Amino acid sequence: MGGLAAGCFVSRRLDPRILATFAAVGMLPDIDFLLPIQHRGPSHSVAAAAGAFVVALLVLEFVWPTRHRFRLAVAVAAAYLSHTLLDWLGEDTWSPTGIMAFWPFSHAFYVSGLDLFNAVNRRYWVAGFWRDNAVAVMREIAILGPAAALSWLVSRRRGSG
Repeated sequence: MGGLAAGCFVSRRLDPRILATFAAVGMLPDIDFLLPIQHRGPSHSVAAAAGAFVVALLVLEFVWPTRHRFRLAVAVAAAYLSHTLLDWLGEDTWSPTGIMAFWPFSHAFYVSGLDLFNAVNRRYWVAGFWRDNAVAVMREIAILGPAAALSWLVSRRRGSG
């Protein structure tokens, strides 16, 4: 929902294909679960968001030309970066804690300490797995749902297309 809200707010577009793209891009930093790299490492960095911007700009230039390509590419980067920001604001129980936000310039992990979002329990064999994750999901919906709705309403009022 964070990627959807950020992308929608920046782009001012409500096209379902674009909204689906923002939602997918907002989840993209977690591709590190499928790769042999540290979770919350390089894929959760500002540099990776810049890479998402460049890829979006190239796609929009050569595959799907539009006069709004720069704004849409910025919106894609915002959707990507929303994941980094929200993970930084969330509780992290896996070592090393935090996110590698400034990779490749720094390999330090940054923690906000706010723990706005609950940690996700990945230990499916432990009692409370389903309950803990259901509470985490409900909390995210309670926090991000209004932000996504507000972003949609603002985009709608601006006259998206």
